[in-house]
Amino acid sequence: MRSQAMFFQARAAEKVRNPVLQRALQKAKPLFVGKRAKGIAALAEDGLAFEQMRDATEAIRNRTLQDLDVWLALFEEKARATGAEVLWARDGEEVARLVVDIAQRNGVHKATKSKSMLSEEAGLNEALAEAGIRPVETDLGEYIVQLAGEAPSHIIAPAVHKTIQEIEALFAKEHKRPVQQRTSDDIPDMTREAREVLRQHFLSAEMGITGANFLIAETGTAALVTNEGNGRMVTSLPRVHVVVTGIEKIVPTLEDFATLMRLLPRSATGQTISNYVSLLTGTRREGDGEGPEKTIFILVDNGRANLLGSDYQDMLRCIRCGACMNHCPVYFSLGGHAYGWVYPGPMGSVLTPLYTGIENALDLPHASTGCNQCGSVCPVRIPLPTLMHHLREEQVERGLRPWSERLAFKAWAWLAGKPVLYRAFSRFARRYLNWLAGDEGRIRILGMAPGWTSGRDLPAPATKTFHELYAAARRD
Repeated sequence: MRSQAMFFQARAAEKVRNPVLQRALQKAKPLFVGKRAKGIAALAEDGLAFEQMRDATEAIRNRTLQDLDVWLALFEEKARATGAEVLWARDGEEVARLVVDIAQRNGVHKATKSKSMLSEEAGLNEALAEAGIRPVETDLGEYIVQLAGEAPSHIIAPAVHKTIQEIEALFAKEHKRPVQQRTSDDIPDMTREAREVLRQHFLSAEMGITGANFLIAETGTAALVTNEGNGRMVTSLPRVHVVVTGIEKIVPTLEDFATLMRLLPRSATGQTISNYVSLLTGTRREGDGEGPEKTIFILVDNGRANLLGSDYQDMLRCIRCGACMNHCPVYFSLGGHAYGWVYPGPMGSVLTPLYTGIENALDLPHASTGCNQCGSVCPVRIPLPTLMHHLREEQVERGLRPWSERLAFKAWAWLAGKPVLYRAFSRFARRYLNWLAGDEGRIRILGMAPGWTSGRDLPAPATKTFHELYAAARRD
């Protein structure tokens, strides 16, 4: 997927002015936040403390990353012993080449897909289509955005930005029927309609493609966690099953996987456990009624190995639950497409610069209020605001920030180092800003920096500066 992260500011300005998108986002946010809160609260009912569980999941991920090469080698050994094939890919281009080659060698004309963010990184659907192989997304949200010709806007709910009316228009066009008036009461009927269409694809596809929430080293197993039955249809009906996943998805043991599953669904959707948890090991054996004849794992680097041992290694702990974006005020003001690549929200503000090049995503580390809601809800304790701060520092060190910004900070540093001038400037700025605010007490257009007020009003400053208040207090 080609990154558009360099256009974040322009895309953000467009999204924040889209009333349809804003209505969809504001309806969705309370659902994510409320369900997660209930899911975490339920831990206490089971006699478990959330912070203790976070300690455990963080430790598992750190232990894995410390010896990542060892666990990857063990996984390859165990997976091959079950009859699976294990391939390695340096980047998205190599992923696409490998999958197309597998499809062509096995006479594949259609591939059904379960949700896979790494296939989005690789631009896999486009590569398959160019080779004459039809990719069909079978997760309901992914199916909707594929019909719309869009990328997912959320890693858990890909079509969260779509309204019922927009989805109805897409279904009517694709399913060749008249458009109907739809409300939330019609959602079960619309879901059933999609299911009936997708069923024919499940039965006719020769290859299934999935990601993996985790790879379990001790058994050579792929763990797939979904809330729809499509994951099992994609992995059991086609002759060939291809798993495309990042090298950081390894966990050492089934016990470690079970521990991580205590927090993954609760953090993502608020559920105690997802509807479907599939442990996929090897290929169809004699006497099995279903399952693939060939299972092929493609383990992908695409920038991940470079993070090991760096200031950004903590980001490899991510288990893709989406909690960070579900609680992020910036994400729910803009939606996922504003971020311009596969991963939106706080996780995308870190991952996109790291995977595509910091010079290609200059604005994303700044797409944050610094409130740390993302860090406080992360089930594996990734310090997202700190990592964004590191990226900002790196931009400055490499001279990547705009000259106007660098000049402004130099001017501020010069002024702050001269107390008399600084106090005089503060008094002038206070009077000027209060004059702009007028009787309303709100600044609607900020003089020489109108961009600050193009999407919001600013409150008027206090009537006295800190130094004036401090001097008055001392006199009293």
